[in-house]
Amino acid sequence: MHDIVCVGDVHEGIAFGYRVDPETGVSERALDLHRNFARAAQFAIEHRAKLFCVLGDLFDRPHVAPVFREMVRRDVIEPLGKAGIEVLLLGGNHDLPRADAKATSLDDFRGYPHVTVVKKPEAFVREIGGKRVGLIALPYVHPEQILDLVRERRGEDFPREQMDTVAREILKEWIANRARELETDFLVLLGHFWVTRAQVHSKTHVEIVPHDFEFDLGMLPPAVDLAVFGHVHFHQAIDDRVVYTGAPERIDWGERGDPKGFLTLDVARKTWSFTELPAREMLLIEVDVTREADPTAAILAALPTRVQDALVRLRITANEGQRLSVDEARLTARLDEAFHREIFWNPPEREVIRGGEEFFLDPLGLFESFVAANLREHPHRDAIAKEGTAILKEVLG
Repeated sequence: MHDIVCVGDVHEGIAFGYRVDPETGVSERALDLHRNFARAAQFAIEHRAKLFCVLGDLFDRPHVAPVFREMVRRDVIEPLGKAGIEVLLLGGNHDLPRADAKATSLDDFRGYPHVTVVKKPEAFVREIGGKRVGLIALPYVHPEQILDLVRERRGEDFPREQMDTVAREILKEWIANRARELETDFLVLLGHFWVTRAQVHSKTHVEIVPHDFEFDLGMLPPAVDLAVFGHVHFHQAIDDRVVYTGAPERIDWGERGDPKGFLTLDVARKTWSFTELPAREMLLIEVDVTREADPTAAILAALPTRVQDALVRLRITANEGQRLSVDEARLTARLDEAFHREIFWNPPEREVIRGGEEFFLDPLGLFESFVAANLREHPHRDAIAKEGTAILKEVLG
C-alpha cells in the first residue's frame, strides 16, 4: 500500500539562466523540477494515498514569483485536495526565513483545509487504514534559531561550540516526550536536517555550513518506527530506521549520477519504498588536449555520440594559445541537440615562478592543511572536510 507519499527538496522557483520563456520568466529546466513534483502528486492520487508530505524546500527561497506558486497550486495542491488527500508542508532551509514569524510563499497555501504548513516542531495523529499514525514534524532550524531555542529553554548563554550539543539535548527530549504521548500504531518522524553519516552529493543546494544543525541518530527514541528526511538531495538509507527521499529531479552537477524520485510508506507493514522518476541526463566530458596536434579532433572524439535532450558540460584543458586553434563552430554543431551546453577552458595544473621553476599545486593537500589548522575544534570539521574535498575533486577532475 502507498498510504503516505513523501517528497523532498523540490526547489520550485529556482533560477536557471537559460531556455527562459520571455513571457513567464520560467526556464524550461525549472519545469523539469516541477513536472516531477506533479508526477509524485499524480502517483498519490492514482494510488489513493491518504497523506502527501513535502519534507522542506518546496520553494527555492522564502518568496518566489507568483507563477511558481500558481503552478504548485494548479498541478499539486488543488488536485490533491479534490482527491481527498491531506498535504503536509514542512519548512526547509531555503523556503523558511530565519525569523519564523515572517510570511513566506509556503503560507499561501494555509487557506486550503487539506493543507498544513509546519514552520515549528509539531506532532500530529492521523487515522490511516484503521491505524493510528503519529507524525513528528521537524522543519529546518537555522543557526540563529538554535541560539534562541537554547536561551529560551535554558535561560542562559552557552559558548557557541556548546550550542549544538545543548540544542540536540532539548530536541531529543522534545521528540521523546511526543513519542510517549501520541500512543500510536506507527510512529514516523519527518524532518529537514543533515543526519550524521549522510552522504552529500549536491554541491550548491545542501549547505553544510558552520553552525548548521546536525541531527544525531541518538536523538531517535526506540518508539520511532521510521524517520524520513529531506535536505540532502541524494536518496539513501542511513540505517533500517532512517531514510532520505532525495530530490525528485537533479538540481546541480554533483547529482548527475543520482537516481531521483520519492518515497511511499506502508502503514500496515511499517515499511518504505522508493519510486524512481525520469531525470534529465547530465553529461560531464573532460578532455586534455595539451599534447594534441589537432585539439579540435581530440575534443570531437571525446564527445558522446548522443547528446540529445541532455545537459552537457564540456571541460577542456589546453595550453595557452591552443584555444585559438580550436574550431568551436564544429564543437557547438556536435552539441546542437543538447538541452543545454556549457564549455569551460582550463589551463594545465602547473604554475611558473622564480625564473622558470615549475611546481605542481596540491589543492587537496592545501585544503586538508587549512581544515587542520583552522577548524581543529569545529563540531562539523569532518563534514566540512568531506564536502570540501568532494567539491575540489569534482572541479579538478
